Amino acid sequence: MMMMRTAIRIVALIGALLTTGLVMSEDGEETTTPYFQSRALNVPILAGWEDQSGEDFAQFHLAEAEATIRAAIAPQDDIIAAVGADLNDAFGIEVGQPIYQDKVNLADGTWSVLVFDYGEETTASVMARLAGGGTVVISFVERDPAARTALLTVAQADDALDDPTPEIAFAIESLTGMSPSDLSRAESIRLPSGEWTVYAGASMSAMGMVFGNDSYVALQEGAPGNLAALAEAYNRTLLGFFITPDSSHYLALGMAVVFVILGALVGSLFWRERGLRKDLALLEQLAGEEP
Repeated sequence: MMMMRTAIRIVALIGALLTTGLVMSEDGEETTTPYFQSRALNVPILAGWEDQSGEDFAQFHLAEAEATIRAAIAPQDDIIAAVGADLNDAFGIEVGQPIYQDKVNLADGTWSVLVFDYGEETTASVMARLAGGGTVVISFVERDPAARTALLTVAQADDALDDPTPEIAFAIESLTGMSPSDLSRAESIRLPSGEWTVYAGASMSAMGMVFGNDSYVALQEGAPGNLAALAEAYNRTLLGFFITPDSSHYLALGMAVVFVILGALVGSLFWRERGLRKDLALLEQLAGEEP
C-alpha cells in the first residue's frame, strides 16, 4: 500500500508541474510591445492607426494619409500570384506589372520587393517571401491623390557604408526618373527604428535608413506629407514581423517522453512492491515453521 500511495503522489506532483509549466509558458508570451497574434503570424500593433485586423491577417489604417499597412499569408506558392490575390481581396486592386521589382536577403529569408503604381490615386509597396506552402505578403497601400508614396528595401551596394545615400539615389532614379541632384540633403532625424537621412526637393522628399546590409528607403512625390510616420510604421512592421513557429510536434514528443518515463517509474514501483510482498510472505512462512 505504501508503494501505491507513493506512486499516486508522484503522478499528482508531475501533473501539477506540467500544469504550472503550461501556465508559465502562456504568461511568458506577453511582451512589452503590443502585438497582433494569430495562429500563423505576429505583427506589432501600430499606435495611432486604426486596427482593422481579422482572424488571420493584421491590418492598420491611417485615415489622414489614406494609408494602410497589411500583413497576411496567402495560400499561393507563387509570389506574384499571391501578392495579386491578397491585394485584390483586401483592396480590390487588379495587379499588373510592377514598376519596380527586386530581391533582398534578410535574416529570415529572401524577400521580393515590389512596387505597383495605379495612377495618381493608388500606389502599393510590397515585401513578400515564400513560407511553407504559402507566401507572406506585407503591403503598404496609399490612396492619397495629393501624394504618391513608395516604400522599399534596397540591398546596399557597399555594406561597409553606414549611409543610405546610394540606395536613396538608386530608388529615385528607378521610380521617378528624377535626378538625385534635384534634391538637397536636409537633415538626419532620429526615429524609434533608427537614424534616417532625409532629402528634400520642390516636389519630392526622400529618406533612408541602414539596417544590416540593406537600406530602407521611402519616397514621396507631390504635396509634403507625413513621410517619416509612414516610413517608421512600415519598417516597424517589417522588422517586428515573425511567423509563429509550429512547435506542436515538439510538445507531443515531449509529452510522450514524460508519460513513458512516468509509466516506467510507476511500473517499477509496482514491480518492487510485488517483490517485497513475496519476500514478506516468505519471511512469514519461515517464521511460522520455526519450533
